[in-house]
Amino acid sequence: MDSQKDSDEEGAEKSPQSHQTYLCQGLKQLYQAQQLCDVILEVEGKSFPCHQMLLASVSPYFRDIFINSNGWQNKGLQLKGMASSTLHHLLNYLYTEELSLTLETALDLFTAAGKFQILPLKEIAGRFLEKNVTLNNCLSLYHLSHEHGHQALQQAALGYISQHFGHLAEKDDFLSLEFNPMVGLISSGSLEVDSELTVYQAVRSWAEHETATRLPLFTELLQHVRFPLLTPREVMEVQADISEYYRHLRLRWKELDGAGRLLESGGLRKGMYNDCFVCVELHENWTQDGDSPHSYLHCFDPHAEKWENLPPLRYLSYSGCTSLDFRLYLSGGQTGDCTFVDSLYEYNALTGQWTQLPSMSTPRAVHPLLACDMKLYALGGCGDKGPLTSAEAFSVSQGAWAPISNVPLALMYPASAVLKNKLYLVGGKASKSYRGLLIYDTKTDWWNEVLMEFACYGAAAVSVSTGVYVIGGYTEERDSFLAHSAVATEDIPFTTKGSFYLQEDGRVDWEVTIPELPVALTFACAVEQRGKIYLLAGKDDNRSYNTCYSWVPQDSSWTQCPEEIPTSNEGRIFNCAVLKMPKKPIRFLLLETSVASTVVGVDETKKGQLNSSSREGCSLNCCWGGR
Repeated sequence: MDSQKDSDEEGAEKSPQSHQTYLCQGLKQLYQAQQLCDVILEVEGKSFPCHQMLLASVSPYFRDIFINSNGWQNKGLQLKGMASSTLHHLLNYLYTEELSLTLETALDLFTAAGKFQILPLKEIAGRFLEKNVTLNNCLSLYHLSHEHGHQALQQAALGYISQHFGHLAEKDDFLSLEFNPMVGLISSGSLEVDSELTVYQAVRSWAEHETATRLPLFTELLQHVRFPLLTPREVMEVQADISEYYRHLRLRWKELDGAGRLLESGGLRKGMYNDCFVCVELHENWTQDGDSPHSYLHCFDPHAEKWENLPPLRYLSYSGCTSLDFRLYLSGGQTGDCTFVDSLYEYNALTGQWTQLPSMSTPRAVHPLLACDMKLYALGGCGDKGPLTSAEAFSVSQGAWAPISNVPLALMYPASAVLKNKLYLVGGKASKSYRGLLIYDTKTDWWNEVLMEFACYGAAAVSVSTGVYVIGGYTEERDSFLAHSAVATEDIPFTTKGSFYLQEDGRVDWEVTIPELPVALTFACAVEQRGKIYLLAGKDDNRSYNTCYSWVPQDSSWTQCPEEIPTSNEGRIFNCAVLKMPKKPIRFLLLETSVASTVVGVDETKKGQLNSSSREGCSLNCCWGGR
């Protein structure tokens, strides 16, 4: 009985091999024994016997040769432009799925897989190269990705080139780029250059590297240089350069205001602006002359760690706040006499001015305002008659509001964030603290509810690539993961130092470790910038804070920022957003107004100079064309 049982258990442990496994093992054995081989690949004088059936099944390149081409001798096929070691690794992968990559072998295999159209190998080698982009190889990988149409590798290399464009434009690999990769590079808005003159000089150097063949392409490349962003002094420099070296070209100017220049150019390059944090300060005291007070804006540059003030807006408390690129939006709120309003205001960082846009259909305050795919979403909040479930979306392109599906619960003080075209409302208060979160799909106009084991409200939330961090806030539970303040009663919840992480589906992931906050905070503002999480302002059980903290995921603690938010004694922060702020020289340039329209031609007998009637500071646009 026992031996029979053991035999049965042993047999049960052995599952039959899959057809795929059995087939792969058979091919491997045939390859290693060099049996039934019906084609020989020859590279660098070395021969590699293999099987037509296998090569044709994984490679359209070989399939076409074996079926349609008469240009090869039966059993012998010469391959050029690759090393024998590369073919050895390629065949070993095809027969055994075994692959050991280094930077050198990955480059060679990526090129070979692209040539032979072996997509799985091309993808594996491409992913390896994406993770190994360096200052030394980014240009060559960018060229390679263009040649073989690998978008992910192209973007990885472009990202690195964009950060170091000024330095790399002097390298031989840059001067060796083909025309199409060059167009893709200088057309990119992600170039981190502080002057468009850098881009012009790079194009000029590229054209002069092979004058005979590239000079005819020079004019076409110049169409991608954003000349309206040049300062007047830089315009003079380009004009003199064209006059001296490229007399077959002509330079034309036309009158544009700041907005027109930005539109004509295609926008600022990444190096011409900073991603800054704008905090909205509520100043509740009335002014001496009887006018209503203002809501002040404080702008923080995380690179320079400096604060500056932006133009204020008339008093509004508890407005929704969000941003899109260079534009900041405030929706709804309350006026000084506690009246709920339906207004929508836009602050343009390029002009430094506020504009009132079409109003919401419903006055509301203390509501999340979230931006996603060029739309603003105003969700719930509070109105004259109490908490709201209504929600609406503002199309920035159409300039109009439209209703969307109601929020399932009338929540107050939820944490909110945007992740992959979905809006997240985490926790909040209804009749009591809410144990869950709501997820709105902007594509389907549908809400989904995910329950949690605990309740929270007044927390801050910020999204990263794979999920949402929820930081601080109030909690009614003394749970082990939420370190709280000592002050609590039956009527007052705990102010927590704890945080947690939500996956995209809304489930809490307890394996993600987040360090305790230095201070237990509620109603703070959280933003993410270049992989770092910032927590701005907030309040504990006794007072409001103007302190900022930062944390890099995987670090063991939060770091206090050296500069506090420069609010007044009576002011407090109630909202914030990330706003693209032009660097000052560019910002002032875009605010200038054109005073003259000048056309300057360049030919063999007339060297162009700026018309003497054009004053310093005029707004100019350049167009290029042949004679």
